[in-house]
Amino acid sequence: MRAFRNNTNIAGNGRKIFPPLIFAVLLFGLAGCQKAKEQKTETSKNNIVVVSHRGANRLAPECTYAAAQKSIEHGAAYIEVDVRRSKDGVYYIMHDGMLNRTTNGSGLISETESTVMDTLDAGAWFSHTYAGEKVPRVHEFLKWVKGKAKVYFDVKDVDLAEFISMVQGAGFENDCFFWFSDWAQAREFRMLYPELALKVNAASVDALDSLKTIYNPQIIECSVDDLTDEFMRSCRDKGMKVMPWIPGDDWEAYRIAIEKNVDMVNLDNPDVFSSMLKNNGTFKGYKLIAHRGGIVEQKYNEFDPASIQTAIDQGYYMLEIDVRETEDGVLVVNHDDHFERFFNDPRSVKEMSWDEIQSLRAFPGDYAPLSFEEVARMCSGKVKVMIDVKVDRASADFYYKLGNIMEKYKLFEGAYFIDNEARKYFWGKAKFSIRATEASLIQEKYSKGEDVSCHYFLFDAGTRLTSSLIKMCQKANITVVPSVNFGHYRFENAVRGAKRDIEFLKACGVTEFQIDSDFDEWLPNR
Repeated sequence: MRAFRNNTNIAGNGRKIFPPLIFAVLLFGLAGCQKAKEQKTETSKNNIVVVSHRGANRLAPECTYAAAQKSIEHGAAYIEVDVRRSKDGVYYIMHDGMLNRTTNGSGLISETESTVMDTLDAGAWFSHTYAGEKVPRVHEFLKWVKGKAKVYFDVKDVDLAEFISMVQGAGFENDCFFWFSDWAQAREFRMLYPELALKVNAASVDALDSLKTIYNPQIIECSVDDLTDEFMRSCRDKGMKVMPWIPGDDWEAYRIAIEKNVDMVNLDNPDVFSSMLKNNGTFKGYKLIAHRGGIVEQKYNEFDPASIQTAIDQGYYMLEIDVRETEDGVLVVNHDDHFERFFNDPRSVKEMSWDEIQSLRAFPGDYAPLSFEEVARMCSGKVKVMIDVKVDRASADFYYKLGNIMEKYKLFEGAYFIDNEARKYFWGKAKFSIRATEASLIQEKYSKGEDVSCHYFLFDAGTRLTSSLIKMCQKANITVVPSVNFGHYRFENAVRGAKRDIEFLKACGVTEFQIDSDFDEWLPNR
C-alpha cells in the first residue's frame, strides 16, 4: 500500500489522482477477478456429478434399459445398478429380492431360473408405454452402457470374486464404484480390491477417521442434513468425495445440494436436478395441461382453433378435451351442454345435428364448433390429450367412435381420462383419474401388490391436495395432476390463490398441472 501511494499524483485541489493507466489496470484486474470467481462458482456447480438411483425411475420403470436411457438423456454420469443372482447364478439388475412389485412374476429372484427371468415384463407395472421391458442381465447391460455412462454397483447378492471378474472383463474397473449394505462384506472387498472405488455412508465428522482407516472409501454418502462445512471439509481433506442421497421428489434438498456445491448427488429425478443446476435452483420443465383445450387469457374462446394452436406452440404437454355427441352421433368438442356462451345459440348439443352445428359462428373468432376428429388431427404427433367425457351414460357406440378416432391419430399413448365409464373400454390403453377421496382405496391396492402406477393418476383441485396425499402417490409412482382453475377460487382473489397453491404443490415435487393458462407464468415449461 505504501508503494502504491508513492505512485499517486497530487492535484491542485489536494485530491490524490490515480494515473490513468494504473487506474485502468486496477479496474480491469478487479473485474477479471470477479468474473473468474463467478465463472469458477458456476463451473463447479455445473460439475456436480449426477448418480441416477435405479435409473430415472420417475420417468421410466426402475432398473431397466429405459430408465438408464432416460438418465443418460438428462445428464446422469452414473447409473445405479442393483445386482442380484437368479437361481442358476445369472446376474440381473433388480432392486427387490422379490419379483412381485416390478415384474409380472412372483417369488424370490434367487429361486427363479434365468430362463424364466428373461421372459418377465419389467415395464408394464409402471406404464402401458413400457410394456415388454425386460429385467436386464448385468453382463449385457454393461456392454450396452459402455461409453454412455459409468456405473454405481449396489451389491445385493453376488459371488464377489466372480462378479468383480465380470466387471473387470467388461472394462469398468475405472468407471464404477461399489456399495455394500453389509459392512463385513465391504471390508472384505476393500482388502481384496484396494484399487476399486468404494462408497460408504456417514453422518458425522467423528466417523470419518475410522472409515478412512478401515475402508479407505473414495465416496461418502450422507443426507443433505449432514452437509455442514466442517463435514464436507473433513471429507475432502481425507480425499473422499461428498455425495448426498436424496430420495423421492425433494426439490428443496436438491437446492441445498446445489448451494453446498457437493461433489456428487444420488437421486431419483436427474431431469429435475439437471434443470435446476442450469437455472440457479429453478426447475423449468413443468408439464402443463391446458384446461378447456388451450390458451384463453381473454384472447381466445375455449376450444377456439387459435387457442389450441397457441397452446401447442407454447409447448404445452397436453390438452384437456371435453367431448359431447350430436343428435346424429358426431363427436364434438364443447364444455357446456349448449352453445350459448360463444355461439349465441341456447340449444343443447344433443338436440342438434352436425350440419346445424357447423352453421354456427363464434364471436369473436368467426369459427364453427370443432368435431373431436378435427381436434384429434390438430393434436396428433404434437401434444397428448386428457379426455373428459361430458355425455351422461354414454353408449358403447360413443366409446367405440371415440376409441377409433384416438387410434387413428395415435392419441392413446400417454392419454388421461377423467371419466370412470371409459375404464370399461380403454383399460390397459390409458390412465384414469382418481380423486382425493379415492386415494385410500388405491393405497390399499398398492399395499396388496396390485399395479396402480400404470392405471391411475391423482386428479383433483389443487386446493384439496395435501402433502401427505401427494407423497403417498409419489411413493407408489402414481402421477399427481392438480387442477388450478379459476373455478376453484370463487371466494378469494383467484390469481393470489392460484399462486399460493402452485408454490405449495411445486414444493411437494409436483411437476404436472392442469391449469387455466393465466397461471402458467409460475410454471416454466422450457
